[in-house]
Amino acid sequence: MPPNLVDADNHSVDNMIKANIPKASIYELRSSISVLSGDGSTDHLNNILTADVSKLNNGERVDALVCDSNGRVKDVLSCFGIDGEIIILGIYENMEDTRSLITAGIPWNKNLVLYDAKDALRHCVIHGEDALELVRLLYPEVSDVPDQTFVSIGDVIVSKNSASDIGHIDILYRADDDSIERRILEKSIGVGTSDEWEAVRIRSRLPSAKEVDGTRLPSDIGLGKLVSLNKGCYPGQEIHARLDSRGSEKKHMITITSHQPIVLGKTKLEGGLTMEVTSATEYDGGHVALAVAPKEINKGAVFTLTGLEYKIG
Repeated sequence: MPPNLVDADNHSVDNMIKANIPKASIYELRSSISVLSGDGSTDHLNNILTADVSKLNNGERVDALVCDSNGRVKDVLSCFGIDGEIIILGIYENMEDTRSLITAGIPWNKNLVLYDAKDALRHCVIHGEDALELVRLLYPEVSDVPDQTFVSIGDVIVSKNSASDIGHIDILYRADDDSIERRILEKSIGVGTSDEWEAVRIRSRLPSAKEVDGTRLPSDIGLGKLVSLNKGCYPGQEIHARLDSRGSEKKHMITITSHQPIVLGKTKLEGGLTMEVTSATEYDGGHVALAVAPKEINKGAVFTLTGLEYKIG
C-alpha cells in the first residue's frame, strides 16, 4: 500500500480522519515478516520465546518477546498459526539478528525452514480507540476480532495486538492483493504518513527498535505482559523469574511532551534522578518523546538540570 495512496494533506494525526470516520487511523508499517515451516516448528519457537507457542493452532495468534540470557529484549514477535506454518511478524530493524537466532537453534535432525516473506506479504495497522469500528467499515463481514486469534477475509489476516493498551489491529495481506487499497479508496479513508505514525507510536507508548535494542528488560519498556513465567525454559527466564519474585521493577516507559525540542539520550533531572529519552518527534506544534525512567517519575512536570520543563503524560 503506497503511503500516498490517499493524500492526508499533512494534517495532524487527530484531524486526519473525517468526522464520519471512527477515531482510528491506518498506517503501513515496514516490518519483518517470516514464515517457519516443518514438523516441530512450534516446539522450536517455544524454546526461544517468552510466551507459550507450543500449542499454536490454525487461526491462533501469540505475541511474545525474544530475550537474551540476561533477560534483555531483542525483538517483539507476533506468531500466527496458519495451515501448519507459522507467520512471524517482528521489528524490521531487528530482523536479521532474530532470523539468525531462530535458524541457528534448529536441531540437525529437524527439517525446519525459515522463509523470508517481506516481499510476499505486507503489514498495516489500524490504531486508535475505535480501531475495531474502522475495521468493520473496511470489512463489513467482520463482526469481531477475538483476542489471541485472527480473522481471515480471503488471504487477508486481521488480528488484535495484545501488546497495546489502545485499539491496535494488525492486517497482513499479500503484496499482489490490492483489495484493501480499493476498500480504503471506496471509503475515502486517509492513510497516515510515517511521521504521523511515529507521533502516534510515541504517544501510545509502543516500543520500536529504538527501545527494543537488547539493553532493556521487558518491564522497562512496557512489555512485561508478554512474559509468561509458567512455561518451559527460554533465554532470560531465570532473570525474569528472579525479578518477579523480588518485585524489583525499578523502571518504566513514559511519554514526555514539551514546547522545546527533546534531546535523545540520558537526561539528568532536578532532584538527582536520570531518565533516558529513546524516541522523539514533533507533534501538534510541540514535541513528544518516549523515555525509560525510574518508577518515581510517573506524572506531572519535571525539570532538567539545564532548566527545561518536561510534562509526563
